Amino acid sequence: MELTLLAIAVAGLSVKFSAIPLVQGEKQVTDGISSCGNAWMPRDDVSIAQGTDTRRGYITAVQTFCSAANGQTVKPGGYLSLATEVFLNDGKNPATYGVLGFVYFEVHNKIKSDHTISTEDCKKYLLALSADGGQCSGEQNHDTKGGTWQVGNNGISYHALGNEIPPKQDAINKLFAGSALGSQTVNKGSGAPLNPWPLDSLNSVKPTNCHSHNDYTRDIPVYSALSVGCIGIEADVFYVGGDVIIGHVLPTPGRTLSVQYVQPLKAILDHNNGGSPGNVGIYKANPGQSVTLLVDFKTSDTKTLDAVVKALQPLREGGYLSHLDGDRFVERQITVVASGSAPFDRINSGDGNPARDVFYDAHVDQWDSRFTSQNSYYASADFEDAVGNPGSVKDFSQDQKNTVKSQVEKAHAAGLKVRYCKF
Repeated sequence: MELTLLAIAVAGLSVKFSAIPLVQGEKQVTDGISSCGNAWMPRDDVSIAQGTDTRRGYITAVQTFCSAANGQTVKPGGYLSLATEVFLNDGKNPATYGVLGFVYFEVHNKIKSDHTISTEDCKKYLLALSADGGQCSGEQNHDTKGGTWQVGNNGISYHALGNEIPPKQDAINKLFAGSALGSQTVNKGSGAPLNPWPLDSLNSVKPTNCHSHNDYTRDIPVYSALSVGCIGIEADVFYVGGDVIIGHVLPTPGRTLSVQYVQPLKAILDHNNGGSPGNVGIYKANPGQSVTLLVDFKTSDTKTLDAVVKALQPLREGGYLSHLDGDRFVERQITVVASGSAPFDRINSGDGNPARDVFYDAHVDQWDSRFTSQNSYYASADFEDAVGNPGSVKDFSQDQKNTVKSQVEKAHAAGLKVRYCKF
């Protein structure tokens, strides 16, 4: 019997990079490196997930910018910028650790005459920041912190700095000449986590079996999880004042399930489907993959379910929610699962959930014969509570093996996915 644990840790989700001004700390240097950045980027493209996926390295990102900037003229005092996707590895082995981020490229003309960019010179300056043995390069992991190459005596600056957060300007894979780039402020309050949303930055991401527990605590809710391919995202909610509010111990005023999760997910799905509802999912690289939105009810008020069902209406109207059609489960792009204090009896009967598009997180260790694929999706438990702590895989007792086998067989027979976690 093969047992797959859905809730696995995703390396790199909690890596934090600070937004920094592009010209901070520059030295007066003539034709050389004047400063290094703070965020490490692998020099070459990286193969991850046992060779099934690839992330862009610094060299590929440089080629993207320099090709786009070729022949462009930067006026005196002006800027030409572009942000593009890159892997950020935090100075660790990029084959096992990293997150999808961005590298901000910028050419700043500080002289009194025009500066015309050529692909050859652009690549020469920016690739020097990743040269073997250079002051901005890492030998062990073949990575670079990027930085600034100064052309002339404080004349033209070529910047390349990594950032986990996308820019606030419309500059992702687009040339931008208005000003220096600045990163967005991640909203963990009454607005979407990102605005504008980097809608095309997930195009090459392949989904994988990972679950973003307490996703609202991530550096960038929703985006951090999706950028590594998670197919499960969890949001804890409280019923407060007629709405469901995100929070763990206490709700965060104004931070609703709708603005932080429903609206961003719908925006991604609409975009992936050409601006209107369709059949393509969150991940264009695997358009048929459904993503689970696990809503953990922190309040048992009967109105909590009603408020969750109401908040999901935009996804429902788009036809994006998995649902029952008679007795048949119809999988769509988003599968909503209610856990915690969610009311099984109401979900089972359809009371308050007439579209039958909210499913229950059943208890794999407290099995009820009423748990079926018509009312539930997951069958979950805290592993130590349900099975015990064996210490290591080799120390599993026969009784513990039998317990796992029995629990999984019951859940699978009912058509449910088993999820052992550490709650």
